[in-house]
Amino acid sequence: MALVLLSSSGCVLERGGTGEPRRTEQQQPDPQEERPQEERPGDGLPEEERPGDGLPEEERPGDELPEEERPGDGLPEDELPQEERPVALCEAADASLIACFAFEGDPGDGSQHHFRPDRERDLSYAPGKDGQALRMTRGSRLRFGHDAAWIAPAMTIDVWINPASIPLRGRYTIIDSGGKPSLFLVPGGLIRCTMGVEQNVLYPVLPGKWTHIACLSDGQTQSLYVNGVEVDRSPSGPVLAQGEQPIHIGSDEPSDQDEFDGLIDSLRVFGRTLAPQEICKAAGRDGC
Repeated sequence: MALVLLSSSGCVLERGGTGEPRRTEQQQPDPQEERPQEERPGDGLPEEERPGDGLPEEERPGDELPEEERPGDGLPEDELPQEERPVALCEAADASLIACFAFEGDPGDGSQHHFRPDRERDLSYAPGKDGQALRMTRGSRLRFGHDAAWIAPAMTIDVWINPASIPLRGRYTIIDSGGKPSLFLVPGGLIRCTMGVEQNVLYPVLPGKWTHIACLSDGQTQSLYVNGVEVDRSPSGPVLAQGEQPIHIGSDEPSDQDEFDGLIDSLRVFGRTLAPQEICKAAGRDGC
């Protein structure tokens, strides 16, 4: 009987018959097959549950939020960090602010005193230096009753004006209160400030152009600033603040004459002298 030798390099005898030869080396994956990637956090989860997936691009972790969603944006002004808050014209918490008139469609006072007029007539509003402004014409009246808050040893009148014309005679009243500080335009392009002394200062205020005026006195020196620059400094006596005359804006006290012709905006009266830097900022100058 002939014997048949089975070579180890051929088929091998298995209990189930012949089979495929065993591989002695690890098989290389088919080049067409994709190599498995390292397992990443979130793999195996449904796509909508993977970290960051399913979110809009601008909200994925690490991405910059849109400008309108940055921390601090969209908060009310009183919740913003102090350094980010805009400077308000009428800062009611300022104890030195006697009166503040923004004239945003209303003649009322925005200071802590909340003065309301006891007489108003023929008032209108127009685009101003900031927001709206009070338009005064012949026949316009705005008067406030006397209050002890208007009496102070030092004062500042701070205001923007835009006259429609310059008086040829008489004067135009910006604010007047008889025995209290007052401010006028007079013929010849003069600004008259009356605090501790009545002083006329020549300055070319032009019709149709906004001009910032600040007049102040500490009881010894009276100063006048125009557009943020000091244009006069004069010795003066105590600030005039006697009597109980009412306060008129845009017309003379007590006659209601000498009406201002044009726009008045951002009128403030302080019971102190503003610093030069404060006046510079109020005038909107750079580099204050």
